[in-house]
Amino acid sequence: MIDDDDIPLFTMPDFDDTLRRLSDVFLMHRICRRRACQKNESCQGGFGPPCYLQRRHLFADALLYELDEYRAFWRDQRQRAMREPSWIRR
Repeated sequence: MIDDDDIPLFTMPDFDDTLRRLSDVFLMHRICRRRACQKNESCQGGFGPPCYLQRRHLFADALLYELDEYRAFWRDQRQRAMREPSWIRR
């Protein structure tokens, strides 16, 4: 059995924040029911977030089947950002 001292709760990530970040990675703002998420092209958070509560199966499928593609996409994005001159990133 795991002792409570081995995994302190304050070091665990916030569930809503974790899902908000995942929804940004999965580009869920495109199908989110909240206009603010669609307008800003990123998850605006909240309880859930709403896109997760509405379509949990998409998150599960993405994690199970498509995570390698997402990793490759964001790896390429980071590499492109690192190659750009610093004056463009501002």
